[in-house]
Amino acid sequence: MSASAVLGRDAMPDWLHSEMPPGYQTRLQEIQRLSADLKEMERFGQLLWRAGDGLGRSVADTFTSLGFEVIRPEDSSAPLIVVLPERRRLLIHVATSTDAVQKRSPELTHVFRHLNETAEANDRVVLLVNPAPTLRPSERPAAAGPEALELLQRLRANIITGPSLFALWQLSLDEKDRARKMVERLHEQDGGLFQGPAAR
Repeated sequence: MSASAVLGRDAMPDWLHSEMPPGYQTRLQEIQRLSADLKEMERFGQLLWRAGDGLGRSVADTFTSLGFEVIRPEDSSAPLIVVLPERRRLLIHVATSTDAVQKRSPELTHVFRHLNETAEANDRVVLLVNPAPTLRPSERPAAAGPEALELLQRLRANIITGPSLFALWQLSLDEKDRARKMVERLHEQDGGLFQGPAAR
């Protein structure tokens, strides 16, 4: 990245930084590193406010950052697959809707289809939702209505919110092994709302 791009000065010639004293070079390198760090964090921050494909990319990046193999679907109707040890998988359907899940929500149709057409014996189907993403996570409604949640429990499918996955990513920054164990717990949970780590 050039100095002009980093500092936002389009008129500054690219050769200028080579003429500057050593302290300039050091500061420029630090700005470049900080800019890269910010972009990386913002990528995971999308877990808090995106839906659909944008959210799906951040979900995949999160599980990859935790050290899991992730198979991204070519078909938008197919689930994102997270490969766990011992031939187990998470089949994650990322909701396109920003509404709380209700009994007749199309998202539940996708869950039912993944259970019947894609899931194998050691798989867990997970619905990932971001209801009311323009609100702060603490102000949002429940991820699913009572009837929808009861149906998910009967189907033995789990539901998790974007903010819960974001909190899991935050945990991984300091305690990656603990975060990976929580992913194992997500697979082990036999249906219903998954409660991730407490948000910081």
